[in-house]
Amino acid sequence: MLAQLQLSGDLAGLLRDFLEQEGDVHCELYTNLQSYSHSSRMSFAQWWTLLDKIQARFPDRNIGLALGQCVRSRHLGVLGYLTLASDTLADALGAFQRYQRLLHDGEKAKVSIQNDIMVMSWTSDYGPSTQLSDEVLLAGLLAFIRQMTAKPDLSPLQVDFIFPAPETTEDYDKVFNVAAGFSQPATAIYFPLEYLNLPISNSDPGLRSLLERQAQASLAILPDSEGFAGALRSVLLRALQSGRSTSADVAAMLNMSERTLFRRLNEQGLNFKALLSQLRVQLAREYLADSRLSLSEIALLLGYSEQSAFNRAFKRETGLTPRQCQVRKRRE
Repeated sequence: MLAQLQLSGDLAGLLRDFLEQEGDVHCELYTNLQSYSHSSRMSFAQWWTLLDKIQARFPDRNIGLALGQCVRSRHLGVLGYLTLASDTLADALGAFQRYQRLLHDGEKAKVSIQNDIMVMSWTSDYGPSTQLSDEVLLAGLLAFIRQMTAKPDLSPLQVDFIFPAPETTEDYDKVFNVAAGFSQPATAIYFPLEYLNLPISNSDPGLRSLLERQAQASLAILPDSEGFAGALRSVLLRALQSGRSTSADVAAMLNMSERTLFRRLNEQGLNFKALLSQLRVQLAREYLADSRLSLSEIALLLGYSEQSAFNRAFKRETGLTPRQCQVRKRRE
């Protein structure tokens, strides 16, 4: 069943970048990878085949681990932007878990706390993955966490793989800086609980572009004043990014009661639901002009759980479907 499920075309960029890094850009495989884009999807079966082909080109390398170490935010698409927009590693991993289906339709990461240890694990309920794919997953996750926290030496407490132990585990020791477990019931990575408080420190040009658009959109709908309005702008944007945009959530982020929030809004002649709706519409217009973003990605960026909910809300506010607006924006 897993073989038929879909992954983001952004992952093909990881393979292209690796081949470019290795100076291997004149092969048929590199040419074929050009057909994938951020708006396309591939099946797990196609992904596995691509990994096998790269391994065949570099038979003396552990390609799964090598690819994993090359993972950057651009290879994760909007999911990469969302995690880098987080304040702490806990927020980033929460976004990763919540929006993982942007990256693939397979088993979602399960995050659990065991004593003083945080565990991210993936079962094989959809069927087993391949060794190369699982190596890219764990090595890539660790590489991305190291980038986000600007801690290149950050190490997990433990990593588990479901496949049997290879003849030599030296490469695993070097990448993870800890002995890996094999033939385990689930693919998993373990971190000390205190890692969750680590701040996210890396910046990203694509992320900056998206956040700048958010800031510009928020300025268009709120009074040009300091104090409460300025704080509210910032919090509303963070609320949408985190998927926690109820009035109670926003009030908590502002360190005030929900009742106080409504009173302060009323003093400035503002309505919370109308404000949030206006912000979403303004952001949607900006995002729809960006050819990098699919409608499903835009829906998640705006805090909608489903694209259909975004479609209905946008048409109710503007009289156009997102697709119609997208076509107009890209013709301008």
